[in-house]
Amino acid sequence: MQHDSSSAPRYDLHCHSYYSDGVLSPTELMHRACEHGVTHLALTDHDSIAGLAEAQACIAADKLPLTLIHGTEITCSWQQFEIHLVALNFDPQAPALLQLLEQQQARRRTRYQQMIGKLHQAGIAVDPQLAHGVTMPTRKHLADAMVAGGWVSSFEHAFRRYLGKGQQAYIATQWVSIAEAVQAVTAAGGVTVIAHPHAYQLSNKWLRRLLTEAKSVGVQGVEVAISTQAPGQRAALATFAQEIGLAASVGSDFHFPMRWRELGKNLCLPDHCVPIWRVW
Repeated sequence: MQHDSSSAPRYDLHCHSYYSDGVLSPTELMHRACEHGVTHLALTDHDSIAGLAEAQACIAADKLPLTLIHGTEITCSWQQFEIHLVALNFDPQAPALLQLLEQQQARRRTRYQQMIGKLHQAGIAVDPQLAHGVTMPTRKHLADAMVAGGWVSSFEHAFRRYLGKGQQAYIATQWVSIAEAVQAVTAAGGVTVIAHPHAYQLSNKWLRRLLTEAKSVGVQGVEVAISTQAPGQRAALATFAQEIGLAASVGSDFHFPMRWRELGKNLCLPDHCVPIWRVW
C-alpha cells in the first residue's frame, strides 16, 4: 500500500528554477505546481536561495493554493563522491547558512572558469557570456553554450564527451562536507535529506554506509519517492530508511517540462515510511 489520495496534501520537495539549472522562473514553477495538484512545494536550487523571494511573492500576489517550503540543494563531498543534500524548511536569513551558500557559489564560479579554460584547451572557444545574467553558472549553462555555439549536437553530447565526470573539461571540486552543511542548516532551523540516492551509482553496501554516516552527523531523511526510478528502487530505499531510522522525502527533481518527470508526479510513499514533513 502507498499513500495516495486526491484530497490529501501533495508534496514535491525537490525542483529547480532558472536560478540554478532549471529553465522556468520561480513564478512559472509555482503556477505549474498548482496546475499539477501540488499543495506543498520546495524550491531547491543548487547552492542558492535566490528564487525564494519571487516564489513567495507570486503565491501571495496570485493567491495560489500552495505552501512554499524554503529549500536548497547543497553540493557536498563525501569520500570520493559528490553527494547532494536537500535542505528544507529553514530560515533563509540565517547567517551561517548564507555564509555557507556564498562559499559554495564561489566554488561554483571558480569551477566554471576552470572548465571554460579546459574547453579552450580542447579547441572549444565557448563564450562565457552566454551564461550572462545567471546568478550561479552550472555545467548545464556550459552545455547550453556549447550547443548554441555548434560545438556539440546536444546537451547529452556535451556531458558525455566533455563535462561529465572524468571527461576532458571536468573539474573535480572539494565541496563542503555533509557535516558542515548539516550544521549550517540545523542552525537555520531546517532539516536535511540525502537527494536521489541511486544517482551516485553506489553499491548497496556503500549506499548503506552513506546513509548511516549521514544520519550520524544529523541528516534526518532520504529521498525515497522520486518521479523517475527504476523498478524496485522505491521499496529498497524505503527499507533502508526504516532500518537506518531516516524519514522519507519525495521529489520530482523537476528542471524543465518533460513527459516522464513532472512536478508532483509519481511521488507516493510506501505506507510504512515516516514522511519528512512530520519531522519539522
